[in-house]
Amino acid sequence: MTINNLRISTLLAFMLFSASSLADISDNDQRQSACATLELMAKMTAINLILPANHDNLATLQETQNHLVAMNQLACQSVHFNEEIQFENRYDNGRLISRDLAESPWYFPNGQIFIERPGSRGTVYYPNGQIMAYNWGRGGNTLLWPNGNPATYSFWTVNEAWYYPTGHIITYLAGSAGERWFYPVDNLLGQVGQEMISANWGEYGERYQYMTFLEDGRVQMREARISGRLEFSDYDLLDVPGVLLTITRLHQAPDMARLFVPGDSSIAGAPW
Repeated sequence: MTINNLRISTLLAFMLFSASSLADISDNDQRQSACATLELMAKMTAINLILPANHDNLATLQETQNHLVAMNQLACQSVHFNEEIQFENRYDNGRLISRDLAESPWYFPNGQIFIERPGSRGTVYYPNGQIMAYNWGRGGNTLLWPNGNPATYSFWTVNEAWYYPTGHIITYLAGSAGERWFYPVDNLLGQVGQEMISANWGEYGERYQYMTFLEDGRVQMREARISGRLEFSDYDLLDVPGVLLTITRLHQAPDMARLFVPGDSSIAGAPW
């Protein structure tokens, strides 16, 4: 083999290896996009379980959460993305997660579809068949809780209102620090409106309220100053479910959303 032919062969081998590496990166990006969506869905489900509406079936919500955990463990938790994980991945019950985690539809253990294709716009479903979003993959669309109630009418949009699964207002202006955020309860002093978390939520040094429970069962509000993990950027405050879970954890309310978040990450600020 001449030197020129050797160089050409080496160049071709390098190009083929590079193309293969880029394809692997692209495939993993597709998977990570779906996993980020699953992470948000886990947060939405955790909030709905902690703060259900009157008509909600808690057993159904718990089952929804279990399906999310099963998908997360098999499709998203592995650090390495190899062929064993990517192709023909199955649950313990034998059902297929996906024929190809980078290109094909994903399914929950009960057979309900999650997404048609990772990284592409389309409808996203909860394990109970409820739609989470109709045109996922871009902002400005309605986002729904597992119980079907609207969370916001314009997801990933600054200064848009968000609502609890019960229909109560969370905030009128998501994505902006220093705005009013509310608990899903009436004002404890009998004033009009809901009890406020903070009039300047997310800003360092500002005041916020948290609930304490007295021995006779009554609720009392106490004040503290915002610092540490309670200081949020405008970007963090677009992730309303993640911020809410930070608040519910102040009150020792357990949730499983932490299973979907990398160990070095805050619960707020999902990798959209």
